[in-house]
Amino acid sequence: MTEFNKPTQEKDWDALAEKQLASIKRDMKISVEDATVRAAHKVMAEFNDPESRAQKRKESVKAAVHTLTEYQRGYEDGFIGGMQKQTQSDVTRIMNGGIRNEAIEEVAQHIEKLQGFGKDTIDSLTVYIREMKK
Repeated sequence: MTEFNKPTQEKDWDALAEKQLASIKRDMKISVEDATVRAAHKVMAEFNDPESRAQKRKESVKAAVHTLTEYQRGYEDGFIGGMQKQTQSDVTRIMNGGIRNEAIEEVAQHIEKLQGFGKDTIDSLTVYIREMKK
């Protein structure tokens, strides 16, 4: 006869409960230890897996290259953008007669320095030349 099959008056219920509780605790402890060991093995397998490590290295290199590429693109955009703005301002100045006006003003200043003509003649000539500006 097992302990559970004994007649009711002979059973020691407290001792039986203690035994069952101890058995459950042992089973739980073994289950937790097994789960811990399995988890540790899984982590170690992932860590030691050459393909996993290679993939992680590849991802980190890819991220670094992406960062450098973005930095370089930003630098080039800024540099080229600056050159484009300078070129546009030069073109705008040329189109608006900036260089032409500068050349006309320079000619007028040189004519003012001429000697051999009267003051009124030179002033008239420089006024005429300056009216050529756009």
